[in-house]
Amino acid sequence: MHTKEPPKISSFPIYKLPPVYETRLPNGLTVLLVNDNRFPTVTARLGFPAGSKFDPFALRGLSEMTAALLTEGTAERSARRIAEEIAAAGGALHADSSADSLILAGYVLAGNLPRLLDLTADVTRNAVFPEDEVALRKENRKQELAAQRSEASFLADEKFFEVIFSPHPYAYQDPAPETIDRMDRATLARFRDRHLAPNGAVLVLLGALPDRNEVLEMVASRFGDWPRGEEPAPPQPVFKTPARSVNLIDREDSVQADIRIGRLGVTRQDPHYFPLFLANTILGGGASSRMFANIREKMGYAYDAHSSAIPLKDSGSVALVTQVRNEVLEPALDALLAEMARIAATDVSPEELETAKNYLSGVFVIRIETQAGLAGQLAAVKLLGLPIDYLEHYTERVRAVDASAVRAAAGTYLNPERASIVVVGDGASVEPALRKFGTLEVAKAES
Repeated sequence: MHTKEPPKISSFPIYKLPPVYETRLPNGLTVLLVNDNRFPTVTARLGFPAGSKFDPFALRGLSEMTAALLTEGTAERSARRIAEEIAAAGGALHADSSADSLILAGYVLAGNLPRLLDLTADVTRNAVFPEDEVALRKENRKQELAAQRSEASFLADEKFFEVIFSPHPYAYQDPAPETIDRMDRATLARFRDRHLAPNGAVLVLLGALPDRNEVLEMVASRFGDWPRGEEPAPPQPVFKTPARSVNLIDREDSVQADIRIGRLGVTRQDPHYFPLFLANTILGGGASSRMFANIREKMGYAYDAHSSAIPLKDSGSVALVTQVRNEVLEPALDALLAEMARIAATDVSPEELETAKNYLSGVFVIRIETQAGLAGQLAAVKLLGLPIDYLEHYTERVRAVDASAVRAAAGTYLNPERASIVVVGDGASVEPALRKFGTLEVAKAES
């Protein structure tokens, strides 16, 4: 016997965070220890509030460059020796920079935890930024940037962030060739000395750890004499009031138009955070979303049509993203703005809400199931100033959201009248259509 009804999906259980031991060294370094004996490995995260928002405008990309070069040589170890030592320990070690933070990430076989801590402390405190490594990284980064800027999607994201985040440094999350050229060993060392300090930093060790006192002795012996820094103040969280704007990046001869429609979003502390993320999931969060069903499947305007909601420490962004043929730009924009208006005006259905809750809960649990995933989330929680039990209550807070809360969040953050529209495409083909949506600002794509 066949039935047309899909099988019932049971609710995800509430996530239970494993015991987290938290302490702080006298110099201000926060240390989190989590035992996980499923695998004979230890994962580490050493995070600092030292992301790209701390870059001077004339040195955009400085945090990113510092992170890339931390493991390329210290006073005692060459880049090759660092790579050989971490490989011999059965692990890896690298650093990455984001808008808000710089994080050194590593792992080793559990018995080699002392080696991991030795290398982590050395590269963080004693990196010398060798001239040849700096020159090589600068040249490689400029080539990467040139390749990125040849992509319409990169130009669209770049302009969208500039429009919604200015005058805050979130507006400029990538370097420019001239800012890369201005960097040298002294510049990198100054950034490291100013922004990579124990106070304000967090060290997460997660895995098959030895006795707690033994681990704390290891940490203290390598990081305990690290002097406190002056804790540079972050930029003021000053942002423009969201309003309708229309921007075109004229990329001559483009056969399609890359579209971004959105505005400032929310931080994780905002009461609208969970309702907005559910609204975003229902609107454009995958194959069951409204954008996928209508913009792609029903209307056939685009192959990819999705939305994103990105929280940062001081603000966030929400955006509808797609690429369409030049000749359907106007009806596609009408359809996208109509989807924003619809989710802001009427309650989502119980089925949509339940599907979105299951999806967000499932993705969250999968993401933190691995050692790397949980270590990264713990470091982020501390750097963002969130309570340590934030992760434990995530799924229950998702499940507590009702349709009226989703509509209220969408009414503010998905209001089409306050959305910025950014299009990258051939000006001759798309400019007349774009002018129908508001006062148009046009800039030429760099060749």
